[in-house]
Amino acid sequence: MSVTMKHDLIIPEVVSDMVESHFGGRMALLPVTEMDRSLEGVPGDTLKFPCFRYIGKAERVEENGQVQAGVLSADTVRASVSKYAKAVRITDEARLSGFGDPVGEAARQLAQAIDHAVDEELFSVLGKLGLSRKLPVTALSSDGVADALALFGEEMEGDKLLFTDAEGFAQLRKDPNYIRATDLGQRMIFSGVVGEIWGCQIVVTSRVKENAVLKEKQFFIVKPGALRLVSKRGTQVEVQREPEYMRDTLYASKHCAAYLYDAGRAAALTVFTGLEVLDAECGIQSEPGTSAGETLLVIPESMQAPKGYQWVYLLDSDMADKGVFGTAVTGAKPWAGSSAPIAAGSNTALHVLLVNKQDNKPVKTLTLLAVKA
Repeated sequence: MSVTMKHDLIIPEVVSDMVESHFGGRMALLPVTEMDRSLEGVPGDTLKFPCFRYIGKAERVEENGQVQAGVLSADTVRASVSKYAKAVRITDEARLSGFGDPVGEAARQLAQAIDHAVDEELFSVLGKLGLSRKLPVTALSSDGVADALALFGEEMEGDKLLFTDAEGFAQLRKDPNYIRATDLGQRMIFSGVVGEIWGCQIVVTSRVKENAVLKEKQFFIVKPGALRLVSKRGTQVEVQREPEYMRDTLYASKHCAAYLYDAGRAAALTVFTGLEVLDAECGIQSEPGTSAGETLLVIPESMQAPKGYQWVYLLDSDMADKGVFGTAVTGAKPWAGSSAPIAAGSNTALHVLLVNKQDNKPVKTLTLLAVKA
């Protein structure tokens, strides 16, 4: 009588461990992402996370003077848990032929497939950096990287990864400040690094490309701890046996949520490629002023104009968005701040545009209902 032994079967728990051990091996952003498993088993698919703000620099205090306490505050961001899943099928002939390790190869490729999806989600999160964390450029260059590091202020030192496409890397490697990967030695953060420029270790990835929605192409500089990946459940593998076909199908899934924990640890060299129409989620609002007919244009800190750009506005009663990419805006007035009153009069539409100071050409536009006192 023949007896079925363990080595004749595909054991889900074993394959789960194999997939989990390979997880992250193909994620370019993993070295700068903190893994958080504290919410595994906690119910709910939409989670709230803190994003801490800097308390500000220390103040000089005279002898016997009172030390003013700063407030450790945090914004709260929402992140929805996503399920990433993939399946692979193995025939009995492939598994029992003794050629190679089909089950191990399946586990490796399942982990790689999930890596690909999670890495894309992390890059999508990075793509939502506020304008204040962007340095507008026409192309990636050594000088641009040096200027972008100024966005980190006093925190520009320490480990940093610069994510670029192959075209951007080709430009950087021609610069005299470029350091080859072979010269980095033990300073290399992880094996995917291809070189270094101004203290930023370079990673080439296909994830850096033009965003058709944002109308931008972004080259990211990221420090460790900028991102967080919260696991709701470890990798789970289920095996479906189909005896009529003499084959097994392995289903692997991972539930997790990615979010930007500290925007101060990330910056983007940004090439504007078109005119983006902003939506209400950008945070820019119209609020009533203090006098009759006045409105306020309130722009949050995260949406402050980047270097070389400014916010301007137009007033009329047409709610259609204004601005054409590559064409200078005429008749607009510079925004003077969130507390500066704007005399809206009988106008009902407030058009807000982000323009290049040099040529007044717009890259972002938003039309708001002018809320008046």
